[in-house]
Amino acid sequence: MHESKRGIMAFVLMLSAVVGCTGRVCAAEPSTGYVASAQPTNPTTDQPAGALHLTSFEEPPASDQANSTVTEKRASPFSISATYSLYSDYILRGINLSEYRGEGREKPNHQMTTSITTDVGLLFGEDAGSWGSFGFVTFFEWFAAQRKIDPVGGGQNLQEVDYSMSWSYPLTPISSTFTLGYTFLTFPNRTQANTHEWYVKLAHNDTWMWKWLWPDNDGPVLSPWVFLSHDVDSAAGGSWIETGVKHDFAVVENVTVSPAMTLAIDHRYLDRLLATGSRGSTRLAYLQYALSVGYNLSSALNWSDKYGTVVLSGFLNFNDALGNTDDDGTISDEFYGGISLGWSF
Repeated sequence: MHESKRGIMAFVLMLSAVVGCTGRVCAAEPSTGYVASAQPTNPTTDQPAGALHLTSFEEPPASDQANSTVTEKRASPFSISATYSLYSDYILRGINLSEYRGEGREKPNHQMTTSITTDVGLLFGEDAGSWGSFGFVTFFEWFAAQRKIDPVGGGQNLQEVDYSMSWSYPLTPISSTFTLGYTFLTFPNRTQANTHEWYVKLAHNDTWMWKWLWPDNDGPVLSPWVFLSHDVDSAAGGSWIETGVKHDFAVVENVTVSPAMTLAIDHRYLDRLLATGSRGSTRLAYLQYALSVGYNLSSALNWSDKYGTVVLSGFLNFNDALGNTDDDGTISDEFYGGISLGWSF
């Protein structure tokens, strides 16, 4: 394993050891969101992104107007976030785009995600979530050895820039959030590889499901979700499917440990994207095991809410290639990790 990768892994493992449960059962962190996530996932990659938050829009209890003497300030309809991440590798749906023969010491992989979201209901004076929310996300990926990977076209280290628009709506009767979106993937060094796709995602708040076992539990336990994207350009007709679960453990004050598992399914996507000449089929791609540790710096430093929230995270991922994607070498097992600093407001 390369020296820099060993350094990143050691740092994350050290964090995990410091905040671990030390042999006791950790209590679930209470959550009001349908997806309680310190490590959300970019819908086009296997990396945490820090920007695509699929949260519920819980209607606050109605106030007693007759007895109320205080008028509360209405919540802002807008929210913004930005996350910078440093990775040991960049994995795009199972494909490592930051490794080349004879690489030696690992080159840094930098990623930046920004987002702006508006709650349409609040924007027009209605209840939060009543009309859903619109979001716009940008994703930048920069790698220091582009000419090694792509000697012909690798003229700049900015390898990928993505733009994503989405609309999310809370399906309150089934405790879920539905998201419909469209993503443009661009590759500055290889513009002929630019593509775009539509996607849908359903995230479920399973708090209700476990009340019989833990009556006092007031947060999601597994937060199951399913994601489907369908390419309409470079991999036209190919689809990518993911489904997963995750749980947040509030182990000590301001620290959250989040194990997660994701199953990825390839429906003719990789064959068309890589132009293998095969008609392709539906097949298992990989099973990802992930662990993230988030530290809420804002809370720890007693920063005012008016400055937003800052979270420092470390994470490890292992992708276990499955079936014939592993047999034919399309996807390989990948063990990678990194750190990120995210701000939201």
